[in-house]
Amino acid sequence: MLKEFLFEACSNQFVSGFEYINGYMLKKYFEPYTDSSEKDKIGSYIFKQNGTSDKKIMLAAHIDEIGLMVTKILEDGFLSFTSVGGINPASLVAQDVIIYGKEKIFGVIGIKPPHVIPKNERSKALKIKDLYIDTGYSKEKLENLVSIGDVATIKRDPVSLQGSVISSKALDDKACVAVMLETAKELNKISHKSNIFYAATAQEETGCRGSSAASYKISPDIGIVLDVGFGMTPDMPPETACLGNGPVIAFGGRLNLKLTKKFIEVCHTYNYSIQCEAIPSDTGTDAESVQINREGVPCILLSIPLRYMHTSVETIDVKDVETTGRAIARFINELDNSDWGELLCF
Repeated sequence: MLKEFLFEACSNQFVSGFEYINGYMLKKYFEPYTDSSEKDKIGSYIFKQNGTSDKKIMLAAHIDEIGLMVTKILEDGFLSFTSVGGINPASLVAQDVIIYGKEKIFGVIGIKPPHVIPKNERSKALKIKDLYIDTGYSKEKLENLVSIGDVATIKRDPVSLQGSVISSKALDDKACVAVMLETAKELNKISHKSNIFYAATAQEETGCRGSSAASYKISPDIGIVLDVGFGMTPDMPPETACLGNGPVIAFGGRLNLKLTKKFIEVCHTYNYSIQCEAIPSDTGTDAESVQINREGVPCILLSIPLRYMHTSVETIDVKDVETTGRAIARFINELDNSDWGELLCF
């Protein structure tokens, strides 16, 4: 089911700020395992599993993805555009795109042939302002279909590589929304006293906005923030996390050390493989807004190793998603049978 969910989620567009368009798809997968759901005014989707106590645990994984936005309609069916979220312009060259105007419109992004690029320009880094989407339409035709501010995504179907490895656009952070789904499924098999909230947060790629509103609404006692981290490739530093070796657990001053150690203890008890990383300050994730909500929320941060971040060929191992979801479910079960006062005090 996780692979089915990931393929469907990544095939739909959830460009940051426009998550609400395809949110119905989340309800289809989460509602069989949860007791209630709602969409907040920012566009985040929140699913709840009822507990028997007044404790609240919030899982947060952003549903939004990076994308493109139309800035100008040019002659001969060309579109100028900008990025929504952080994108390396070099990753856009020779890509197919889908523009979400009054109807879906296909286009391509090309560059000048090398034959006509002066030698002194060939080594210069590309900039988005130098790239255009070619739709093939006339300007007059395009103006009836596309407006300034319409969004676009790379047109790429998810694919299975070897073993349990898959590649797609937007696995950042739908891989971790899938972790929440696996957790919800597991918690239906084992007991939990706490009320569990699964927040598929909006607008993380443009400033962690959805998690701020969602955590204020939920007011959790504990936050479990989920995002992707860098995965090992031949050109990455040797300390980079490896696909298939389990979730990456973050250590840092903005994360609760006792809860982090408790999660590690649970993983050791149940033989879940884990990896660790040090993040001394800004995590670059929804943990930034969840942690400082209201009077403060004790948080842990878990990451799924991912290769080629913010490209259309992001790559993960589905085994890491399964391991992380099951480990979180066991962690919640252990928390419900622990002294919260001892765990959460400094």
